Amino acid sequence: MNKLILLLVAALVLSPSVTLAQAKKKDRPDTDIEKAMDQMAGAVRKLRSLVTDPAQTATSLELVATIKAGALEAKKHVPLRAADVPEGDRAAFVADFQKRMEAFVAAVAKVERALNDGKNDEAGRLFQELGRLQKAGHKDFQRPEEKEMR
Repeated sequence: MNKLILLLVAALVLSPSVTLAQAKKKDRPDTDIEKAMDQMAGAVRKLRSLVTDPAQTATSLELVATIKAGALEAKKHVPLRAADVPEGDRAAFVADFQKRMEAFVAAVAKVERALNDGKNDEAGRLFQELGRLQKAGHKDFQRPEEKEMR
């Protein structure tokens, strides 16, 4: 009985925070960069479980193409956090973002080559590098409230 009460209390406490996070996202439409990042994120999540499976190489290559297209599209835009950077530092911030997106695209190309060569285990190891680049990029270029919404 006590466990049930604790679960109900936890559900009541947590539900408003989930609702508020969803409401924040709905306050405005997604920007072009957010759409590109969401496109990549969905493909990355799917690819994570498929990349090392040789039977799933064709699907993995489709997901890699989606990730690459999303990264190239995102690179065309300015991260939302740039508005928070002092104007004198903004150009360098955006240039660093673009450079890091280029590095991400290069890492995606390595995964693609490994898959095309039938080296799924290597593709899996290279895919882990994408995760490290993604995490570092989000840390450096994403606003804190964006992290909560995604």
